[in-house]
Amino acid sequence: MKILMYNAVADELPYVKQWSEKTGHEVVTIDQPLNEETVDRASGFDAVSTQQTTSVNPPVYERLSQLNIKQIALRQVGYDVFDLPAAFANHVRLSNVAAYSPRAIAEYTLTQLFNLIRHNKKFDRAMAQGDYTWAAGGQAREIHDLTVTIIGVGRIGTALAEMLHALGAQVLGVDPVYRAQNEPFVTYTTLDEALRRADVISFHTPLNDETRGLADHAFFEKVQPGTIMLNFARGEIVDMTALESALASGQLAGAAFDVAPNENDFMDQKQTVDELPENIQRLVAYDNFLLSPHIAFYTNTAIKNMVEMALNDAVIMVNGGFTENEILR
Repeated sequence: MKILMYNAVADELPYVKQWSEKTGHEVVTIDQPLNEETVDRASGFDAVSTQQTTSVNPPVYERLSQLNIKQIALRQVGYDVFDLPAAFANHVRLSNVAAYSPRAIAEYTLTQLFNLIRHNKKFDRAMAQGDYTWAAGGQAREIHDLTVTIIGVGRIGTALAEMLHALGAQVLGVDPVYRAQNEPFVTYTTLDEALRRADVISFHTPLNDETRGLADHAFFEKVQPGTIMLNFARGEIVDMTALESALASGQLAGAAFDVAPNENDFMDQKQTVDELPENIQRLVAYDNFLLSPHIAFYTNTAIKNMVEMALNDAVIMVNGGFTENEILR
């Protein structure tokens, strides 16, 4: 079987080589995403895989179908890049890698939470100027004293909840799906109740019609002053204007984001600070705002699993089989 891997990065290539040698399937890699300009590169292949933050628009599925390619294996969790009606109308099956390494994102979320409650950015900036006093950053909080609301208690949210519970934090969960196995370490409740009680709010929900723009001005009015916000899901979940207002007013004590609605304008690129989008320049100037370049997933275990799971799913779907990673709606 011949598989074309779109948007391959250098870190993936050793695992691609290992998988190809192990399975006997041929994998060709290119460094462009799947779109209207690159879809014809798939001619002569049996399957395709991609990872990207840019949309896969309706003409792509139609062209893949014409090329007799009936699937796309996505090497990431978030599948909001897909147009599901267009894919299904053209009989193109889709998969993602929801369980490639939930701990990777959970661990990084926890890392950034520690950075916020210990005021590490304030201390780092002060020490860079020679100020090594305690007052430069201020007193920290301890995590076992915190109530953390997790919005989206799927695989990643569950992994984070287990870690937080082990550290003594109280964990509240908001999710349309109740998972009884989480009861030992998550207390499920309503969104309004969770916001009222939270010291920390952490998003781990997919982007859909219900979650797009969820954290708007009205949302922030429901949180208690001094709350911390973490977003390691999708940028469009949070209204960035409302976020900036909440930081400026002190409604939020801090925030750590690994995503942004406009991240395609500057992430995975090198530029000067002055060339960043204006709202990003303002946000990163805050001592209590942390922004990382969509790297929460970025571990050796995660990259290996993403490659192997996506390629395995591609083979399964081409052969008419079924995978638990298939996106059905």
